[in-house]
Amino acid sequence: MITYEKVLILKNVPFFEKASELALSDLVSTAQENTIKAGEVLVDVNKENDSLYLVLNGCLTMEVNKKNTLDFGPRQMVGETTVFSPGPLLGKVVASEKTTLLKWNADQLYMVMSLHPSLAQAFLGTLSHRLKMFEKNEKAS
Repeated sequence: MITYEKVLILKNVPFFEKASELALSDLVSTAQENTIKAGEVLVDVNKENDSLYLVLNGCLTMEVNKKNTLDFGPRQMVGETTVFSPGPLLGKVVASEKTTLLKWNADQLYMVMSLHPSLAQAFLGTLSHRLKMFEKNEKAS
């Protein structure tokens, strides 16, 4: 995929939809594009994660426990809660099928955010919204 195609994909991801095209172009230029095979482990359980992954195509499954799984398809991200505060994810992340990803580590994200405050605001706004939703769900339980 060329840079412009990746920027268009990022524009349709809630985390990035408010960021400028210049910020997204810089973000794409720091990403690593990886393709993993079906069954390949992306992040193992109890292993620290300091990377953010965006699914370009394919599907990932997070095995939370033997009964619960979470699926991540195109334009969905994995690792947004641990990229800035490294730690283990909720479970092992495995490719359900051949999957192409963009990957950033925390240092790459910090660098681009320092150049583009709108990107940092987009991240903080999305994380804040998710936290509020989590708190609301916890109170309802």
